[in-house]
Amino acid sequence: WPKRASADSLFTITSLCGNVAMAGQVVVVVDPASTGGCVAAEAVKRGYSVIAAWGTEITPEERLHVPSVCKSIRYHAEVEQLSTIPETATAVKTAAGDMPIVACIVGAETGVTLADHLSAELQVRTNGIFHGGDRRNKSVQQRAVKAAGLRAVREALGATWDEVEAFVDKEPFPIVLKPVEGGGSFGVKLCMTKDEAKAHFQLLMDSQRKCSAQGAAVLCQEFLKGKEYVVDHVSRDGVHKCVMVWVYDKRPTNGAAFVYYGMIPVPADSDIAKQLIKYTEGVLNALKLDNGPTHGEVMMTADGPCLVEMNCRAHGGDGTWGPLAKALTGGYCQIDAAADSFLDHAAFNKLPDKMPSPFRATGQEVMLVSFTEGTVTETPGYQKIRELPSFVYLEASVKVGGKIERTTDLFSNVGSCILMHQDPVVLAKDVESIRQMEQDYSMFDLDESPLTLRRPRADSTVTKTAIQAHAVVGAEVAVAGRGRTYSRDREDMETASPRQRTGSLTEGEDFIVVVDPYSTGCCLAHECSKRGFKVIAMWSKEASDELKSHKPLSCADLVYHAELTESSTIEDTAAAVKASVSSGTLVACMVGGESGVPTADTLSEFLKLRTNGTQIPQRRDKKIQQELVKEKGLRSVRQAGGKLLSDVDEFLKSEEMPVVVKPVESAGSDGVKLCHSYQEAVDHFHVLMNAQQKVGSQGAAVLCQEFLKGKEYVVDHVSQDGVHKTVMVWVYDKRAVNGAAFVYHGMLPVDSESAEAKVLIPYVRGVLDALQITNGASHGEVMMTESGPCLVEMNCRAHGGDGTWMPLARALTGGYCQVDAGADSFVDSAAFAALPDKPPSPFKAAGQEVMLVSFSKGKVTAMPGFEKIKALPSFVCLETGVDIGSQVEYTVDLFTNVGSCILMHQDSAQVAKDIETIRQLEKDCELFEYEGHGVVLSRPRTSSETKPKYEDLVNESSYSWCVLM
Repeated sequence: WPKRASADSLFTITSLCGNVAMAGQVVVVVDPASTGGCVAAEAVKRGYSVIAAWGTEITPEERLHVPSVCKSIRYHAEVEQLSTIPETATAVKTAAGDMPIVACIVGAETGVTLADHLSAELQVRTNGIFHGGDRRNKSVQQRAVKAAGLRAVREALGATWDEVEAFVDKEPFPIVLKPVEGGGSFGVKLCMTKDEAKAHFQLLMDSQRKCSAQGAAVLCQEFLKGKEYVVDHVSRDGVHKCVMVWVYDKRPTNGAAFVYYGMIPVPADSDIAKQLIKYTEGVLNALKLDNGPTHGEVMMTADGPCLVEMNCRAHGGDGTWGPLAKALTGGYCQIDAAADSFLDHAAFNKLPDKMPSPFRATGQEVMLVSFTEGTVTETPGYQKIRELPSFVYLEASVKVGGKIERTTDLFSNVGSCILMHQDPVVLAKDVESIRQMEQDYSMFDLDESPLTLRRPRADSTVTKTAIQAHAVVGAEVAVAGRGRTYSRDREDMETASPRQRTGSLTEGEDFIVVVDPYSTGCCLAHECSKRGFKVIAMWSKEASDELKSHKPLSCADLVYHAELTESSTIEDTAAAVKASVSSGTLVACMVGGESGVPTADTLSEFLKLRTNGTQIPQRRDKKIQQELVKEKGLRSVRQAGGKLLSDVDEFLKSEEMPVVVKPVESAGSDGVKLCHSYQEAVDHFHVLMNAQQKVGSQGAAVLCQEFLKGKEYVVDHVSQDGVHKTVMVWVYDKRAVNGAAFVYHGMLPVDSESAEAKVLIPYVRGVLDALQITNGASHGEVMMTESGPCLVEMNCRAHGGDGTWMPLARALTGGYCQVDAGADSFVDSAAFAALPDKPPSPFKAAGQEVMLVSFSKGKVTAMPGFEKIKALPSFVCLETGVDIGSQVEYTVDLFTNVGSCILMHQDSAQVAKDIETIRQLEKDCELFEYEGHGVVLSRPRTSSETKPKYEDLVNESSYSWCVLM
């Protein structure tokens, strides 16, 4: 950079392009940052000597914001704004020396006021000093527009709260508060309440005073609703020419009501463009913006276009849109036209009144959105964007080592690119490729961290929720933070009629013991009760009070003959059971929930009833399961387990990361974590051991296993005396969402004649034989790996989830489900024998479980999406832990899942349509409405292009996660 200009110093300039046609003439560009730098570069390219005049408002950081196309500019001189305009003009003239000054053009937003005054003082083409006040003042703009008879924003301006309070009291909320002179939209906030408005008012006034802003004040305005456009003009002596109209592509994303996805050109002959151009030229006349470039931001409201604000300089964004605009128009853009308006009268006159229609090419700006968060290790998506056929330019705002967040506003945007091509099909394909990378999380590679794993049907043995038995079908039940709603009018989902008792059982009263009858185990007890048996609930030592109250809504009318608690010895426990069977016969002892497996095996064996026996101690132990499967020659997980770190240390050091670390006896996947490093695995090992010891867990130990990669299935069986019958095969729908590698989206039935089922069913039956599970219900979780099926774990009881899937399973099979068949396996041999070996193919109906995913967060005030789900033709049941007042988070695992529903219909197309409806509700963030909070507003082309002037305010204030405009 040359030395700063002084009264007695002159400097020469080397032209950017060597053009000397205009040598000896000077153009002054005030604050040539961002696109203003491009305007300066255009003047240099035409052979003019350019003086950079720096105003007092522009920051040192903004001065360095030079677009790449302007990096080689060497200014003839740089002049600092002095205390008065005449002094500043004298400094500029001194820097120009003998060369005439032919133009004074504004660069960045910060230079507008100085450019108006300086151009007037230098007696060159100017917009002059506006009689209504400072043109940058947004209130001045709106008053001038209103005076011209054009639609303007309702507003109030003040430097004290008293000056705006009456407006705030009268105007419907939300309202917009913004600094009256701030560059662009930094510090602009949408306030939902008077208290928020008052607090932000004070914040803005304090900030402006700290910055010594001239004319510090705050503008309170109505919140405009509609589609937002940007209208670019160049003007000369009051003649206005529209060089482009753009519309912002805004969509609800990550919980924000809308996020900017791009900027798309609008054809000049469209009805919208015709209205916008006419309105905007009226605004330019009202503000007496007679010369140079402008871009007006206009909202197309229900009652026509309305000015958001007029920016008295070229469209921002470093001018990266220049090549696109030239292709669209066939050769020109606002940057060269701006130079024409000051420097080439003939060229300006040749410009059309508005851009051509249709455009000469296709293209748009694509703003990059992140659906994930973390520390970036690689940016592969950026390279893929650069290789697209329509690629022109990429602003890569994320670097390796930087942190990204989910995009909810422009501050969390992860870049933007310009695409352009003669073929609109190619352009559309490239835009879709970018959107797919965003959705697939392939834009960035992120630093990995430990991941808590959990499977949907692994019912916790220490449940945090319970379904109360105080409601009727069709009602909603609030249950310790959870609730379930069933369809009121689905004839095809009525509970199956109870089976008739067979004559093979003892006449009189027959009794059945169900150990730990919670969740689906309670449904099993209910089925037995409906068949006329007296049911005794036996609660094991592991069953908590919460589990004992975990009674599904469908079992509301279940009454136990007796409720017993496991005694210290099997003899005492059996004696208590026998005492409860004063008359009649004890015919079966079944397991209900996961925690009851050991007790059910021991008690049924002791009572000499149908049993799986105790010949395999700790059948629930996942380590033992894998060892037994391996002994039988079946694919099993590589693993090591123990109570001491030394028991697993060698495995952790030799096994490829990541590894799974989990407690050996927990139900399902409680405490299961995917660890990406040796140290993370060691830390979680100690956490699990400490947790198990604190609760007095018998057989406390930790299991470390290889991480199985593949598709996950659940295979449900019922068995009798070693004969296994498959009652359903399910597959989990898992997808990358919200930055998580996979989130459960649903559970789908798998056709028993499919290639997968034909492999899975014999494998799981081999596992049952290896574990000597000969009687009752079971469900095996299996991963289909590259080398075939591999056991994740075998659950020696019915499929969990409170049996909400039972109506669906009965419809799919034509009349039975695992709960019915599980009862048959103990009390109705004839019915068990009549069961098919596997489910019918094809299924008799269509349906699945849909797990609900949140792409937003906040405190819930309403749940309109749930009402829409309940109204779907295929709706059967909805279960959720969300209620009014709940705090919803982004769904990254089952703990942040916001519910699940069962869909079922005879028409598979209807099910597919209803699933798509649910997924659209999720994507549009329409499941919930949230408590309103103030939100920071920003627009892509109105920013200061560098570090926000009000960034410190944003950091210091409590802003909502949602961004609106």
